[in-house]
Amino acid sequence: MSMARTIPELLFADPAPPGLHAVTKLGRDDRPEVVLRRGELVQEIERLARILHDGGFASRPVLIPERNGIEYVVAFLACLRAGCMAVTAHPPRAGGGGDRLAAIVRNSRPAAVLATPGIMETIDRVAPALLEGVRRISYEAPSVPVEEADGPLVEPVPDETIPWPDPDDVGLLQYTSGSTRDPAPVALTQGNLLANGLAMRDLFTREGRPGGTVCWMPLYHDMGLIGLMISSMLVKIPFHLMEPEAFAMRPVRWLRAMSNTGAAYSGGPCFAWDLCVARTSEEDRAELDLSSWRFGFNGAEPIRPGSLARFQAAFGPRGFQGMMPCYGLAEHTLLVSVRREDEPIRYRVAIRRALDEGRLEVRRTIEIDETTEVRIAEDEIGVVSCGPGIPGHEIAIRDPETGRRALEGEIGEITLRGPSVASGYHERADLTEAVFPLEHGGDHGPWLRTGDLGTMFDGDLHVLGRIKDLLIVDGRNVHPADVEASLESAHPSLAGGRVAVFATGDVLAGEAETIGVVVEVGRDTHRAWRRDVEAAAGGIEEMEQALRALASSIHGIRLARITVVAPGGIPRTTSGKIRRAATRIALEEGRIEPIDTGSDSC
Repeated sequence: MSMARTIPELLFADPAPPGLHAVTKLGRDDRPEVVLRRGELVQEIERLARILHDGGFASRPVLIPERNGIEYVVAFLACLRAGCMAVTAHPPRAGGGGDRLAAIVRNSRPAAVLATPGIMETIDRVAPALLEGVRRISYEAPSVPVEEADGPLVEPVPDETIPWPDPDDVGLLQYTSGSTRDPAPVALTQGNLLANGLAMRDLFTREGRPGGTVCWMPLYHDMGLIGLMISSMLVKIPFHLMEPEAFAMRPVRWLRAMSNTGAAYSGGPCFAWDLCVARTSEEDRAELDLSSWRFGFNGAEPIRPGSLARFQAAFGPRGFQGMMPCYGLAEHTLLVSVRREDEPIRYRVAIRRALDEGRLEVRRTIEIDETTEVRIAEDEIGVVSCGPGIPGHEIAIRDPETGRRALEGEIGEITLRGPSVASGYHERADLTEAVFPLEHGGDHGPWLRTGDLGTMFDGDLHVLGRIKDLLIVDGRNVHPADVEASLESAHPSLAGGRVAVFATGDVLAGEAETIGVVVEVGRDTHRAWRRDVEAAAGGIEEMEQALRALASSIHGIRLARITVVAPGGIPRTTSGKIRRAATRIALEEGRIEPIDTGSDSC
């Protein structure tokens, strides 16, 4: 076979041992319960691909509305093998989630739906009209209990009657966390998926290193599907699946799974690492051995220095040394930059005023270990290094208006070029032309305009926020993520809570632009306030005063409106990232229920 051009070809061209435990599902004890070995996995991919091929679904969208299970892995890889456009999604629940799936179905117009019988029944019960006219393919993986996985080895053989997919064919329609009314799926080609997967394989493969990957991230999210699942297939290590709900209810289960399996790879957004610190006890931590965990990917939302230091302080004594701040996005398949294993975890302490003026002026660089105390003065800001770019790809910081390449330390739009850059947005030529220009700043592309602000310093990427979220105050650029990080420590009631900062007021209608903030109180505070209304009233008044004082003294801004909500009251993406624009719109439309709406006065 010639050099592999797609992931399905690579599974045969660079095979793993057939007896390797390729995919497992973790049980209630956070240990592997059922397994599909590598030989059986590849054989199942070929068998299911045959069904898709014979059904005429090549080059057509196939919906996979599954939970985190072995079936999801087989179904996705079978879609790639058969040349289908996989459409990954989560099934609706009785309590909600149907709107998102309905929007994906409406937009992608799938030719088939591929799921387990149980998922089909759930969809029919919760949204009976959703799949009308869509061909149904029911599938259950032949997994076996781990203790019985010692049967004869299977040596898979490719089905020569199924053509290998073309690298330019779209392999995945990745629905990012945009509006349900106007979704814009990213069209990732087979070549995109292989390019990003190979970059991760080359960065993370370590000869002789045992362990595998634990994944609680939903597989419909690119961090779970590409960052953890595809990378595990190419690195040839076991891929251990747990439900996102298991992590959300008890974050310690993620840590126990890492300890029990001796896994080396896992990851999640910054909030997930915070939850592990906030919701584990000393007794929980004492039983853990995290010494094998060398690649702990931290991305999908702004990364705070304090979060890194707190996790390292809590779990460094349990052997953890693998925090990997990274940056990625669906339009680049996934990974853009990441800390290298032999480099320290770093953040830069920079001058706040210089940041507002468009440059990162570093006063000092801090390397994080379990003894680090994050100390940032009022005129400073901490910015985490997300490491250098992945091999074979280019990062260029540019002036958002002119496309001029920025000098080191100058803040501009992060633009990207390379084989991981997506082909565009599916059936959205208008957006594709704007976001994926064939030429940018005089440089041939295609380029990806991320819409994110950042800068390069000492060869590392530093991400500072979204261009559209930027606040303009008295001619200064004020970064919402910077303000949010400050406000989260403004009052004890916010411990464990989150903050969303955004501009309010319709400037085009003649209204003055002001700054609003929605704050979530911590769970402990919320429980106490529900029992004592007078304490709640006093606590909210005190907290608002602290928020306004801190915003004024540190950032030189005035908060015109403060809305205090219960835990979970701020809209988030599927990865837990704060959705500022959605928060503002929901507030304006009265869809956010406040504990207290604060004051609209100046």
